[in-house]
Amino acid sequence: MARKDRRTTAPGKLQVLLEIGDHRAARAEALARLADPAATEAERAEASAVLASLAPDRGVLVAGLIAVAVAVALTVWTLLAG
Repeated sequence: MARKDRRTTAPGKLQVLLEIGDHRAARAEALARLADPAATEAERAEASAVLASLAPDRGVLVAGLIAVAVAVALTVWTLLAG
């Protein structure tokens, strides 16, 4: 029996990984479930939901990029005017 065949997919494993804060493992498990042809539709739906919850909000990304741009601009201005 191959190692990957022995892997068990407990129904709440993804939620447990999210609750303990292991987002990297949760993402890897969700991607593995989506790639697994033997996964049930419920497991695929849960994996899709987990991946969607781990995706950053676009508004937050834009705000972060603007903040970085302002910080770089202020630093350059301070160094050149200095």
